[in-house]
Amino acid sequence: MTVTFREKLLASHVALVIAVVSIVIFQLDRTLSSDLIRQLDQRLEQQARGAAQWGASDGRRHPEKIAARLALVLDADVSLFDQTGKMVGASTAQKDGPAMEESGPEVASALRGEIGRASRIPSGMGDEMHFVAVPAADGWVVRIAVPLSDINATLRSIRARLLLAAAVAVVAALMLGLLASRVAASPLRAMTVSATRIAEGDFDIDVSSTTPDEFGILSRSLSSLASQLKARLGELTAERDRLSAILAGMVEGVLVIDPTGEVILANPAAATILDVAPPLPGKRVDAICDEKTARFLASTLAGRETRETEVETSDERFVAIFVRPLEERAGGGVVSVLRDMTPIRRVLAMKREFMANASHELRTPVTAIQGYAETLLRGTADEATARQFIEIIERHAKRLAGLVDDVLKLSELEDRPAEHAVKECVDVESVTTLVVETIHTRAASASIHVNVNVPPGLEITGDPLGLEQVLENLVDNAVKYGKSGGAVHVSGRRDADRVVLTVADDGLGIESPHLSRLFERFYRVDPSRSRERGGTGLGLAIVKQLVQSMSGSIDVTSEFGKGTTFTMVFPAAHREDRSR
Repeated sequence: MTVTFREKLLASHVALVIAVVSIVIFQLDRTLSSDLIRQLDQRLEQQARGAAQWGASDGRRHPEKIAARLALVLDADVSLFDQTGKMVGASTAQKDGPAMEESGPEVASALRGEIGRASRIPSGMGDEMHFVAVPAADGWVVRIAVPLSDINATLRSIRARLLLAAAVAVVAALMLGLLASRVAASPLRAMTVSATRIAEGDFDIDVSSTTPDEFGILSRSLSSLASQLKARLGELTAERDRLSAILAGMVEGVLVIDPTGEVILANPAAATILDVAPPLPGKRVDAICDEKTARFLASTLAGRETRETEVETSDERFVAIFVRPLEERAGGGVVSVLRDMTPIRRVLAMKREFMANASHELRTPVTAIQGYAETLLRGTADEATARQFIEIIERHAKRLAGLVDDVLKLSELEDRPAEHAVKECVDVESVTTLVVETIHTRAASASIHVNVNVPPGLEITGDPLGLEQVLENLVDNAVKYGKSGGAVHVSGRRDADRVVLTVADDGLGIESPHLSRLFERFYRVDPSRSRERGGTGLGLAIVKQLVQSMSGSIDVTSEFGKGTTFTMVFPAAHREDRSR
């Protein structure tokens, strides 16, 4: 059972009042009883001395009469004793009462010349009597006895009144205690509620008090504490949010690992780089990392030193890892920064491959031009042979010029900002008709028929020259690599706010391993066949850049032996585009 502060305060208040009242009643009872006995002693002593003087002459001759006469005068029992302590005369205060006992300690004291006093219940009597004995002439003793019933009745009456007063005092103390405990506990209860709100995270409290007592000081301190905690917590929250935003916005993955190998902090990039489902905190390193990464982190935890490395994961990705140990006051462990190096590695690989392909593509025409030119310079060739060599040099020079033009065109498209791209309404039907007319001669020579299925009024938002170049490149490729006597199909349709264009052929098709790399620079499915037909290996890369510059996308599907289909999606032209 929980006892509240108010109950404790009330109980202590009432207990204190009861204790004080009990002590006061006890002392009053003792003091009043002793005072009454003392006053009785003084009165009886005076009466006994007077009786001793009054009855000194006649006491020996008629002690019984003297005792009876004194008893009537004093309204008390009187007894006379000789020098041997023998009772020689006695009387009773009540005519029909029992005879008084003969002697007692008070008589012995009086025989020694002192005043003797005693209180007791004589044998044969029911009431307590108080005795006072004084010495008289010739060694005799006069003893006076009175019952204590009146004093005891007075004491009982006073005790009853004191108890009633005590009860009234206790009730009053209880009522005052209730009021005082309520007044005293009210600020404490308010502070308790405020402290509970602070513990629950609510710092908007106001329990400040202007009273100069301890409760006022405590309430003001509590209000100050709440405001300071709110400010400090606000700073910590802002710092935490700022740190979380920084970590969430980082491309690098961050892992904080405790000395046992458990992750205690991780940002989203870490889960992405490690290719595991968040959240990571609470998981062990060996459960979220591949074997190489986990082994490296474990060795760093054991060695407590700054280290860095780059590992190749089991799924052929490259991850750079930088690990730094934390100080002991920060909990120990390590902080690890992860960076996915796979895109950089791929770019470097593509760069190496591009340089190799470009060098290879350039070497062939340059070597041919150089060789035939040297032969002509030696002047050993006849006129017909010289003309043939010049034609070969011209063909390779044109091929070299086309290659350079394509490289420059691709570089220009990649470097051109998106806001500089041409955005106007383009009539797809007219551009397709123009492309087919341009390709007609080459298609006829290859016995390939070009079918066009583009509805009138089909319009996109883009660059008309760019769309013409895209379609010309795709249709030309379809004619080059299509089946002799086959057909090339160019079609278009409106799909909601998009326009879908397709260029399909029924040629040999492309095997699936080549499809993902088809738009890479200088990539050829069949290099010898491509060079034989005059390709530079940059056409599809340029096509992809042109399509993307018009906010479109391009995809390719192919079934080996049945043909290839290129699908492009462009934003459809809107009314404002037509007005420009």
